[in-house]
Amino acid sequence: PMTALNPLIKVGKQVRECLLTHQKGISKKEAKSLVLEQLKSVGLPDVEDLYECYPHQLSGGQRQRVMIAMAFINNPALLIADEPTTALDVTIQTQIMDLMRQMNKKTNTAILLISHDLGVVSRLCSRVYIMYAGRIVESGPVDEILTNPLHPYTKGLVEAIPDITKRGKPLKAIPGSVPGLYARNNTGCGFAERCEYCTNKCQKEVPPLVQEDGRAVACWNKNFDSGRGNTHD
Repeated sequence: PMTALNPLIKVGKQVRECLLTHQKGISKKEAKSLVLEQLKSVGLPDVEDLYECYPHQLSGGQRQRVMIAMAFINNPALLIADEPTTALDVTIQTQIMDLMRQMNKKTNTAILLISHDLGVVSRLCSRVYIMYAGRIVESGPVDEILTNPLHPYTKGLVEAIPDITKRGKPLKAIPGSVPGLYARNNTGCGFAERCEYCTNKCQKEVPPLVQEDGRAVACWNKNFDSGRGNTHD
């Protein structure tokens, strides 16, 4: 939100531009009325004054709300939100997630959230797709994924989430690092070099994404029991 808005154009005019561009035949007066209504709907105060403000006169959280108002004002069928809470403090982050959830229910707009933060994902999403090195390695209902991960990478991500009930317990880190683009190929599993359950088959054959009971996982050793993998060569 700090850099998405044009610093030389007033906030109201920027949101109004979305309406004038995509809804032909609408007057500037009608567009302004809709913009003010939309700014109110995302919880912004004193919208008449805010309409005439420049971006630098708004806080980070207010700018984020303006961007959300802009994204929803044409009633899209799908909203793609790429790291929408980056650089926001925890309190504002929670407010923005609640706002997006409310707008989702109000307008019936589907939201595709792209995020590295599983906490944010758990609060907003109903279904999650875990990607590693450019491939989907696991998908399913968010509650099931976070409580019963099947892929070793997902398992590592879940174990790295801080738990306030276990203060003092060190977080489990995933060894190694993500391979660069030059190192990615179609030989073996992309996660093999970092996986504690890796077998010869993992290094030689790419595991398919297998669907079952609303879940999908791409792993040759996907059955885990209390952290132990059923490995084989």
